[in-house]
Amino acid sequence: MKKIAMITFVLVLSILSVQAQNIMIEDAQGKRESFAEVIKGDKPVVVIFWATWCKPCLTELDAYKEIHPEWKDEVRIVAIAIDDARTRSKVVPMAKGKKYPFEIYLDINNALSKNLNVRSVPFVMIYYKGKNVYMHSGYNPGDEFYVIDEALQYVD
Repeated sequence: MKKIAMITFVLVLSILSVQAQNIMIEDAQGKRESFAEVIKGDKPVVVIFWATWCKPCLTELDAYKEIHPEWKDEVRIVAIAIDDARTRSKVVPMAKGKKYPFEIYLDINNALSKNLNVRSVPFVMIYYKGKNVYMHSGYNPGDEFYVIDEALQYVD
């Protein structure tokens, strides 16, 4: 009975992961791409869910910006804003103003974050070859080093 429950649980997680990868998100230029396209490739991808109104999110993004030159050739950063209709127009100008050196996307209607069960921001995930290999909720100074170290484990 326990084996059946475990197999069912794994199957449900796999289905949710596949569903999430088909969800469309929008880049800073307004082009829509599937999440699967965004996270594909041979480099680890650090996905940061954030919002313009979230102070810890902005602190975290600033921290990644500071250390970005050290590992930019080995790890990609994708920052996905979950701002709603009231604050969505602030995302791209804020990212450009802060000169974030990573890819900026918008989670339209929060479809992706809901599907991935992101309940609060900041929320960080690492994907490698299209598979989720790490998740972390919240931010404390220094977390960026730990996350990058985790991602670097997948560098060939």
